[in-house]
Formats: sequence, structure tokens, C-alpha cells
Amino acid sequence: MKKVIIIPGLGDHMKLTKIATKNWQKYGIEPIVYIMNWSDKENFESKLNKLSEFIKDLPKNDSKISVVGCSAGASAALNVFLKNQDTIDKAVSVCGRLRVGNQTGFMSLKTRAKTSSSFAESVKLFENQEKSLTDDQRNKILTIRSLFGDELVPAPTSTINGAKNVTIPTIEHTLSIYLALSFFSEKITNFLKNQADPKASAESSETC
Repeated sequence: MKKVIIIPGLGDHMKLTKIATKNWQKYGIEPIVYIMNWSDKENFESKLNKLSEFIKDLPKNDSKISVVGCSAGASAALNVFLKNQDTIDKAVSVCGRLRVGNQTGFMSLKTRAKTSSSFAESVKLFENQEKSLTDDQRNKILTIRSLFGDELVPAPTSTINGAKNVTIPTIEHTLSIYLALSFFSEKITNFLKNQADPKASAESSETC
């Protein structure tokens, strides 16, 4: 059974995340929800170190661990992926903001991270590292975003050049995350298990 760490967003929604991923075991994947406690005052570097230690302490089997981050958890997933290349195989961003962007007002990072400075730190850390991603690392990253609009995460901040970037036919931030983890979960599980998606094209970017 392949272990996959799932990191929820700012609300730290453990119960909802567990419900959405309850059927993943039938694909040979054991989802383990990790709560970041985004709203406390701990800085992101400390949170990242704790997450790294948690992953290193997990029982090992014959396959590497992967990480899935939802919303604010997406940049955290990618940061821990880069920090632990010997331990972590792949990383998935589900409706996540991966760079600051040039938005103002409601969709700006400053507004969205008003309740969590560590979230802003996480986004900035990944953006600073993004340009140094190797082709091999990009091939191990999947991003998923809503096709019909996400009111919290601007589309230009949620994809990565050279990664597998997928859009799903959904609207609204929270609903899109839930459906990505449940109804469209094979997009994620096939990627994590190195299986081809039968509905996918040969392109690096696809739409369901």
C-alpha cells in the first residue's frame, strides 16, 4: 500500500479530507491527513521541518511516499517534496496557489493569507524555488485546477511549466477540491502510481 500525505488548506479540514479520500485504498493508496495548523503563529520554516520529520518517521515499505496539498496545503506539499527528494516520490497541488501573483484586493495573496502568515511564507518559498526545478522534478508534479473558475485561487498562480497540469470541469474553490479528491480521484491516484490515465492526451496539460 503506497502511503500518501494529504495536507488540507487554511481551514485544516481533516474530517472532510478523510471523507473525500475514503475510497483511495481500493487503488492501493493509504491516505494520511496531516494538519498544518495554519492559523497559529508558528512560522512556515518550523512547520516545514515538523512535516519533514513526520514523513521521515513513517514506516517504510518498498515505495516512496508522495504528498498531496489542497489549497494552502499545495505550496507546503511542493516545499516538502523539494526538501525531501530522497524520501518523497511525487507531489500534487489541488486548487493551490503556488506563486504570489499580481492580483490586488480580494484575490491577492495579502488578503488570502490575512489569517495565516505561514501560508504566505510557504507560497513565497516555493515561488523562489520554482525556477530551479529540474525537468525530472517537474515530471513528478501534478497540478489540478477548476476549469470554470476558482474565486480564491487565480488560475495563473496554480500551474507549473513542465509539470502535468490538469483542469477539471468544476466551479468554486471548496467544491472543486472535494470533487478532485473524490469524483476525479483517478487523476491523482493514476499519477501517483505511475499509471496512464485512459482519458488523458499525450500533452503535458489536459482538460477532462
